Parts: sequence; structure tokens; C-alpha cells
Amino acid sequence: MTQNVTTDYVADFQVELDNIDKLEETPEFIRSIAIEALDRAAKTDGVPRTVKKALENSKRSLENINHQSIVDNFQVIYAQMCILAVSSLEATLKKYFVNMLKDPKNIKYDNKKLQEVKLTLKDIIDNDLRFGGKIGQIILEKASLNFQDLQAIKRNFKEFSYKEIKLTDQTEKNICFYLEARHILVHKGGIVDNKFVNATNSFNANIKSYKEGDRIELGSDDWSNIRRVFLELVRATTKRRGNR
Repeated sequence: MTQNVTTDYVADFQVELDNIDKLEETPEFIRSIAIEALDRAAKTDGVPRTVKKALENSKRSLENINHQSIVDNFQVIYAQMCILAVSSLEATLKKYFVNMLKDPKNIKYDNKKLQEVKLTLKDIIDNDLRFGGKIGQIILEKASLNFQDLQAIKRNFKEFSYKEIKLTDQTEKNICFYLEARHILVHKGGIVDNKFVNATNSFNANIKSYKEGDRIELGSDDWSNIRRVFLELVRATTKRRGNR
């Protein structure tokens, strides 16, 4: 990401999603390598006719496999893409939060949460009494803000600044679902627990009607949704007032 004051957070986040997109090409990349290997083996001098025939048949079988069938057998890739997208989203929102609060006009000074942020003597010494432009970073470090939960994200910006994030109900449901799915993929081996069910159902966001014990399964349609709704969140968050 660029570091300019007038950072285009949406464009930068789009680039990161485009980079994650490349993982989707992995199944076809693996197939192409296998086909080339089989082709070379079949053309090797001295290969018995029966072996050559078997290698050629295997090559044709790989070539004839439907693309979607390959993708369906590599669903783990979409799980990793979801995890990476959430991490990128979190980093983008944190960066915007820090940069936005470099402008004193964006800070909600009468916020109770801000008043609860405590500095140590070491913090004061390390910063040499100069905290200008560092308020956002200090809040991140001292207030342990969560940027992997939609309600927490909206609350962070509303409490510490004057930013209200407005999204459609359907977009919010999708964001909530995929953020919660990421937690299950990382911490629960992809197996839905009761916390996931309660968290998504409470916002009517259980878009796949998962039950406790189900396995999270993501595919190309999910990735398209993740790209779309995460971009909408970044766009809604970083649009003016004050795109810093």
C-alpha cells in the first residue's frame, strides 16, 4: 500500500484482493504441470507401449476434466482466500483509522472511551512529549480495538471519531457471515460451533443456514461475494468526511 496522505484506500485494497485472486488459479496451474509431466514421460525414448498408452490416457483424462470440477476439489483454497481477505481488510481499516485521527478535527474528544486510554511514563518518554499525529496509533495499541467484527468496526469509528459507516442490510449480513467464517476456519478447523451460530443468527446473517457441527465450505461464488462486500465496507468507511 502507498503511504501518501491522500491514500486511495479502495484502490489499494482492490490491488490486494487482486493479488489474493491469483490463488484461484492454483488448481489449473497444478493441472498444467501434471499434463506437461505426463506428456514428457509418454514421449521419453524407450517407454514400453503399454506404459506410454497409460500415460497418454492419464493426460487426456486430466485435459477433459471440467474446470468447475477441479475447483470444487480445491475448496480449501477459497478458505485461505477468505482468511487472507479478512487480514487485508483489517490492515486497511486500521491504517485508515490511524491516518484519519492524525487530523485533530476528526477526533471525538468527549468520547468516554478516549478518556479511558491510559499512557505510561514509558509512553511519554518514548514519544518525547510529542503525540501529534499519533493519537490513532496510541488508541490502537492501548484500547485493543477489534477490526474483525463488523459491529466492533462500526463502533470503533463512531466512538473515536465522527464517522458513521452506512451499509445496506444485505451487505452487513454478508460481511458478518464471512468475518465469523474466518474465525471458524482459523480457530476451529472449519467446524461450526455454537458461538458462530448465535453470532450470525443474531444479525440474521447465517446466509448458509449452518448448524453446530457443520463444516464451513466456500467456493468461487463466496469469493465473489467477499470481494464485493469487503470493498463496499472499505468504500463506506473511507469516503469523505476526511479521506485521510
